[in-house]
Amino acid sequence: MRRPGAGTIPAMAKHHAVKDEHLDSRLRCPHDARLMEKVAIGDFTVDRCAGCGGMWFDARELDKVITSKHGVEKLDIGAVVQSNAAGALGELHCPRDKSPLIATTDTTQSHIHMDACTVCGGVFLNAGELQDLSEVTLKERLRSLFKRT
Repeated sequence: MRRPGAGTIPAMAKHHAVKDEHLDSRLRCPHDARLMEKVAIGDFTVDRCAGCGGMWFDARELDKVITSKHGVEKLDIGAVVQSNAAGALGELHCPRDKSPLIATTDTTQSHIHMDACTVCGGVFLNAGELQDLSEVTLKERLRSLFKRT
């Protein structure tokens, strides 16, 4: 005769023994699929990849970071040397809603490439691009003025 509970794992032990990735609130990087860390910038958080340093901005977060006092310096780790595995995932998808991201460029700095979600309004920037985006040069300002006329 077996004792009650013998040979079974208690419910609490089962909960701790199984890692349920669905309970993890961190996003996966659209570039290399690594988990992204949360970085606090003032009263909100931005997601940054622990591997490639890429950053995911939910709708309107990019503007908040650029206008914050030290947000850019705190968030952007600078250009990262990409490994051979970078971009191996093919088409990039939104970490929030899984829809395909579209490649776009900044209107005043056409050398800055971003991946944007047309569903949620989020934007993905590679490491180093946020710093570059925040530093509009005089030449870039003049170029944008002449494009408007």
